[in-house]
Amino acid sequence: MKRALTLALMVCCLAVLLAGCKQQPAPQPVPQPTAEQYFQYGMQAFQQENYPQAQAQFEAAVQLAPAMADAHYYLGLCYFKQNMLRRAEQSFAACLQLVPGHVLAHEALGLLYYAMNDFPRAKREFEQAAALYSVNAQVYYYLGAIAMSENRCKDALGYYKRCLEIDSSLVQVRTEYDAAKRRCAGGKPAPQPKPATSFQGGAKALDPANF
Repeated sequence: MKRALTLALMVCCLAVLLAGCKQQPAPQPVPQPTAEQYFQYGMQAFQQENYPQAQAQFEAAVQLAPAMADAHYYLGLCYFKQNMLRRAEQSFAACLQLVPGHVLAHEALGLLYYAMNDFPRAKREFEQAAALYSVNAQVYYYLGAIAMSENRCKDALGYYKRCLEIDSSLVQVRTEYDAAKRRCAGGKPAPQPKPATSFQGGAKALDPANF
């Protein structure tokens, strides 16, 4: 009798346990971030100057959404910041393939080519940016330097003037503008352009963080 009662109790307990297990919901899978969320995570990291982390987030964004032009652009800036120039070039080009009128990408690609001493391609991108009404002073500064190297005095002076109209605090540009006016008046050949490292009284040159 005891044995039968014990067995009955065990069966009841097992039934209760099984019923409890059935009532527990199965764990839900953790949703993966969307391309837009990866982009926002990337922007947060970029603003904190954590470029490797921002790069990883933007890479995830473009993998999920290859047509997200701004993700390609900011990914290019991350590569540029880390001196991965060829990767930066590919990202800026991908952005422009999606949005040919992306003025910031033209500016960035021009600065990248200028940093690589590829002045013809830098000129092409800066001219595209200027045609899109760029308000980046560096665009016109470098166009002026390139125009001077090609002995196009009138164009060079116009570019330097436009640069100073955008940012009159650029002491180095004003000095070069005055020197260019004297050189053009004297008919002397201009030196070849070279990448600048800084502007006195203004933003650093070749710094994509300023875009």
